[in-house]
Amino acid sequence: MSKFENENAKWNMVECEAERIYAQPTQGEQSIMVQRDMKAWAIKVGMWPSAEYKDIVDAHAKVRGWTQTGFTGMEVR
Repeated sequence: MSKFENENAKWNMVECEAERIYAQPTQGEQSIMVQRDMKAWAIKVGMWPSAEYKDIVDAHAKVRGWTQTGFTGMEVR
């Protein structure tokens, strides 16, 4: 391995370690699919782009049956 290749390999290792230490949150596939479905639904019902995002999320959840009365998500069972 040449000196340049050796230095480059060391730098790549340092860069990868820094990326691991200072990792940023990423969005998962399921979340992306739900957002795409929600946007398509909002366009279909005429909420996009005039409604507030929170209102679109709430309406989409209600239509899909994802809401529960009296449930905040903080309950411990």
